[in-house]
Amino acid sequence: MRIGMRGHDFGRMEPAALARAIREAGFAATQLAFTKAFPPPAAQYMTPEALASLRDTFAGEGIAVPVMGCYVSASDRDPDKLAAAKAAFADALRASVLLGADVVGTETTHFTFDESEREAAYARLLDFTRSAVAAAESCGAFVGIEPVALHTLNTPELTRRLIADVNHPRLRIVFDLANLVTPQTTAPEAQRELLERSLACFGERIAVLHVKDGAFDVDGKWQNLPLGQGVMDWAHLLPLLRAHDDSLCALREGVFPGMAQEECRIMHRWAEG
Repeated sequence: MRIGMRGHDFGRMEPAALARAIREAGFAATQLAFTKAFPPPAAQYMTPEALASLRDTFAGEGIAVPVMGCYVSASDRDPDKLAAAKAAFADALRASVLLGADVVGTETTHFTFDESEREAAYARLLDFTRSAVAAAESCGAFVGIEPVALHTLNTPELTRRLIADVNHPRLRIVFDLANLVTPQTTAPEAQRELLERSLACFGERIAVLHVKDGAFDVDGKWQNLPLGQGVMDWAHLLPLLRAHDDSLCALREGVFPGMAQEECRIMHRWAEG
């Protein structure tokens, strides 16, 4: 299992400096979202020459890029915004091939409506995802969709339904178990049950893992914390994920300032069981 981190957790840095910082912290992979990881404008990194340079820069430091982040509103109610999301994601898919990224990842829009509107939101997400996989097929890329409890795609079972409805080999899942945990499912046994449901529903489609820790405040809002200081039972969960597929990359999401090396060591220890 490779251990990596989200690139923009170090803030915006020039590509060479970021690649070096990730390596020096001990990580072997990263997720790159150009709008968050590099100095603006992001468009300057999207030319064929710039993408090739980025690929060589990170490879030169021994850093793989399993995910190119392109966070769009994939089930937006506004038709114009949804069309813009499709176009931006298609651009990112084409860029990911030149970058050498394994998938382009996105979440699926914060769901703030009555549950009766879930089906309509799901229909918009299905339309987006079908458009995305068609674009991915045309350029040899892969789509990574990330389920989140507070978003349109909110459960392992709905994720399984999306996979079945899209029915395309270029659809993958970016799996962050913490994003599916709710204030009611923080107990270690509940997390284990959620992991088992997830693996049963889409285990063979997981492209990459996100690893974060935190706790819910009195209002039920998630607050990030350093690894080992929150509710997530990663010491037991990460070995299970490694046993499921040792080729997966686990990306630390939300590295705390000054703790990157320590958190990298923690993740390696957990992964090794």
